[in-house]
Amino acid sequence: MRDTIVHIISGEWGWLTYWKEPSDSPAFLKELRNRLDTLFNPEAFPNIVAVQLKWAEVEREQIEFVSRLTDEALGKMLPFRAKQFSLMHLMQHLANHSTYHRGQVALMMRQLGAQPVATDFHVFLAENFDERVAPAPD
Repeated sequence: MRDTIVHIISGEWGWLTYWKEPSDSPAFLKELRNRLDTLFNPEAFPNIVAVQLKWAEVEREQIEFVSRLTDEALGKMLPFRAKQFSLMHLMQHLANHSTYHRGQVALMMRQLGAQPVATDFHVFLAENFDERVAPAPD
């Protein structure tokens, strides 16, 4: 489970790093891969506290990045694997990637007899609903 959770965090950090300075340069991509392998080696996370600390750090960076995004930035085309993708679609890819692996962690927990937390987005929305930031009705 730890390795899968670290993989999720590494994906979140890797994509965020790429979005901040996108490049399809082989040297850049190789360096990014090397940094990912070094920073997110599962053995560097000996316990849940280490995992939680890294996840909180990445989440803070994500919030900072997302809070500065504009509609124009979301539509910006970024190079990836000899093609161009909008930042918005790459962000959706990351959400799907993380959701897929959270489902794997939930399955592993069930196989061990534990009860995982809900991973449904609507549950997240309901649990984190704040009328002060809810969109106004049309």
